[in-house]
Amino acid sequence: MRGRCAIVGLGITEQGVGLGLEGRELRARAVDLALADAGLPREAIDGYIRAHVEREDLRYMGLSPNFSVSMMTGGATPVFTVIAAQALIESGQAELVACVYGEAQSASAITGKPDIGSYGYGYPTLYGLLGAAATHAFHARRHMHLYGTTSEHLGAVAVTQRNYAVKRPGTLGFGKSLTLAEHQASPMIADPFRRFDCTRNTDGGIAVLVASAERARSLRKKPVYVLGAGTGHNIANWHSGEVFEHHDNIAPAKARAFAQAGMTLADIDMAQLYDPFTISPLMQLEAFGFIKAGQGGPFYAEGGARPDGAMPTNTGGGQLSAYYTTGFTGIAEAVLQLRGEAGEGQLKKAATSLVSGHGMNAGVQNTWAHACMILGNNP
Repeated sequence: MRGRCAIVGLGITEQGVGLGLEGRELRARAVDLALADAGLPREAIDGYIRAHVEREDLRYMGLSPNFSVSMMTGGATPVFTVIAAQALIESGQAELVACVYGEAQSASAITGKPDIGSYGYGYPTLYGLLGAAATHAFHARRHMHLYGTTSEHLGAVAVTQRNYAVKRPGTLGFGKSLTLAEHQASPMIADPFRRFDCTRNTDGGIAVLVASAERARSLRKKPVYVLGAGTGHNIANWHSGEVFEHHDNIAPAKARAFAQAGMTLADIDMAQLYDPFTISPLMQLEAFGFIKAGQGGPFYAEGGARPDGAMPTNTGGGQLSAYYTTGFTGIAEAVLQLRGEAGEGQLKKAATSLVSGHGMNAGVQNTWAHACMILGNNP
């Protein structure tokens, strides 16, 4: 599979809170921006995948693809859409597939009608366990118990990512620095998570266009090749009684992705990891093997995830400080870095990137889906 398909277009709408736009308009704008980025007409899209549970209104977008698919496995969905796009292209069902997300996440807060049902994670909801912060807090507390990880270590994750976002126009953290003292003074949300340990819902859209490598070479922008991909599911660790020790079931996903790419960890220049909470990139770096188990806190505190660190991570600010697009945030940042379009935040070495997605449970809390990709600027 290595390098047989590539991302050839990227569209990122305005991101923020209370933009006043419906989800379908955000998706339509993202698709328009991606087509302009690739230099392609609307009719070139012959496959469409929406990262959501609802169908797409193709009339609104003026599209007439061979298929329109809705897909949902939480924050792992965006990586899954690219994997699915590859399979559909390889099987001859399409030549250019649009993978699209766009939602007005803040609308429920603005209207005063939050969707409480979406915050349930299986039967523990009956006993008051509500929200992603509460469920992910189990991972954090377990990590603290096993390895001595501290709130200050989590704060180092938040500060590191804010230091990336502060230089990036269009992010929620642009021009807004964050200190460890400010992190520590922020209100407790779900112990041990403070406000700055938590991702905020935002409004916005992102679209990526996927094509065969052969077609990609004839288009406007430098292709970003999919070198390998893999999936895993934390339900396996639920059955073994170790679900809280593992943020995801990364081992099978890592093995498959790196085998397809013919690469090792030493070949990865940066990591764009799904980060709903500060514990998440920390535990993923450990699980992938970039650092030893339990060393994630010191790694961040000592600057290991900074631009000049051993593994620059979430270099646009991630979802914690940039914007939340249920997993497309990392894909978009990887594409910008690999193209050399990250502006002041451009890394000196950016030829390969690991990207991950995480989310949605398998019937009970913390049984998360996981998907990862290795992207590169050479096939």
